Amino acid sequence: MKDKGHDGVKELDSLNSDRLRTVQLNVCSSEEVEKVVEIVRSSLKDPEKGMWGLVNNAGISTFGEVEFTSLETYKQVAEVNLWGTVRMTKSFLPLIRRAKGRVVNISSMLGRMANPARSPYCITKFGVEAFSDCLRYEMYPLGVKVSVVEPGNFIAATSLYSPESI
Repeated sequence: MKDKGHDGVKELDSLNSDRLRTVQLNVCSSEEVEKVVEIVRSSLKDPEKGMWGLVNNAGISTFGEVEFTSLETYKQVAEVNLWGTVRMTKSFLPLIRRAKGRVVNISSMLGRMANPARSPYCITKFGVEAFSDCLRYEMYPLGVKVSVVEPGNFIAATSLYSPESI
């Protein structure tokens, strides 16, 4: 979680489950991700049994036509949406494999169909879909499940672009 004070984090934390933990980290930082892997590993009752699940939900989006969107914007969106998902998955996969657990990647309907003025987002979500498919094939013989969730109109369903969030 980038923002530990977000309503969604508070709601998850209120579940009081010893099997669910929210942590604040920057998925673009390999150092932060590795620190969180160590925090999770040390909090497991038996690290040798591994970890049951990982949900990759970090994501950002932008609006703008290709011609007017900077290459830097493309790189920033890819770093979070695609490379953050890959980085987190690769870092936690040894723990997931031990438990024959599950990886859940949050993608988007725009990972299956292109949309004007959303190319950085669409490109990265197409990438998350492809990464998930490859990972699913590789993990199947090891008993690890890989799922993709493709929310529809995420902006309308959340407070992502509410005046308080902007």
